[in-house]
Amino acid sequence: MGIALLRMIPKRPFLLTCAYSFAFAISSPIGVGIGIAIDATSEGRTADWTYAISMGIACGVFIYVAINHLIAKGFKPQNKCYFDTQFFKFVAVLLGVGVIAVVMIWD
Repeated sequence: MGIALLRMIPKRPFLLTCAYSFAFAISSPIGVGIGIAIDATSEGRTADWTYAISMGIACGVFIYVAINHLIAKGFKPQNKCYFDTQFFKFVAVLLGVGVIAVVMIWD
């Protein structure tokens, strides 16, 4: 994260980059802890709604990142590649969403 910040804005102060990287690194464990606490204390319909809303947000973030960062700007191969077309990128996203949907059936 720090390297990505320095690449995007190279004139950013080093301590500010460290602070942003630390905040990013600590946010995931805090989020997991909050999720565990909510899951352990909720029951019935509240637990079902909480699970559905949080999974919807997580999948929405996954789709947003996949479309905006990986496909639109995305990976550029060093050499010309047959599969580097919009069609194959769309099929890859569709396949990924389909696999996650099937896996979620068993969850």
